[in-house]
Amino acid sequence: MNDFYNFFQSTKMDIVTAGYLDIGKEWNHMVNEFLHVRIYYIRSGSAHLTLIDGPLDLEEGYLYFIPAFSIIQGSCNDHMGHYFIHIIPDIFTEHFFKALSPKQRYKMDVQAADYLFPLIVHNYRKNTLASKIATDSTLKLIFSNFLTDLSDASLNNLNRFTAAFEFIDKHIDEKIYIRDLSALTFTDDAYFSNLFKKTFGISLQKYILNKKTDRAKSLLLTDMTVAEIAEQMNFFDTASFTNFFKKQTNMTPKTFRSRLHVGGGKRGL
Repeated sequence: MNDFYNFFQSTKMDIVTAGYLDIGKEWNHMVNEFLHVRIYYIRSGSAHLTLIDGPLDLEEGYLYFIPAFSIIQGSCNDHMGHYFIHIIPDIFTEHFFKALSPKQRYKMDVQAADYLFPLIVHNYRKNTLASKIATDSTLKLIFSNFLTDLSDASLNNLNRFTAAFEFIDKHIDEKIYIRDLSALTFTDDAYFSNLFKKTFGISLQKYILNKKTDRAKSLLLTDMTVAEIAEQMNFFDTASFTNFFKKQTNMTPKTFRSRLHVGGGKRGL
């Protein structure tokens, strides 16, 4: 438990934008941005999201965790009043999100939301020590609600994987061998693989595939061609990269790019 607490305290989440918005059908054309992790609290009304992992209804009185790159489309038939926070996590925190798979929604009392979210909105742009402490503490308090269902196995041995996570990040465009990762933790291959699965609830192979997919998505946000991305990520050819991406996301790189640009430029919703 102490390892997990220390790990959580070391996470860093930079807020890009935060606020409150009451919005209607125009939200359908604004929500298709894949750039940031989002936290929503629905204060009134409702909406619907189609995520890569499936559908998600946004309901009044619930707090939501929306991973980066996960939104395909959204719809709001009437109105939705919601607090929103957009976050760019550092590498360590990104691993935290990816490996531990926080729960997606949490019932929150409206009085708590009306205190916590305005506190972040008031402080996150200020450059004082007090405001930074208030923002960081409040954000972690909000995010802690998504961690209530983590198993005991997920709370152990987190720090020992830090070097392995950093290695994966550095070499994500290359073929990664388990022997290189196990050597960093001074264990054998089988033990490392089993411990990773036990700790994070996801296989090492699946975790690396998820990271590689996110890397591809981030490059698809740039002006690089699909062929250039395939080369940079060391795929044999463009077709191999396209097959990989489609297998992981159920869409081609071209489709992902076209959906990304639907609705144009209003971010932060």
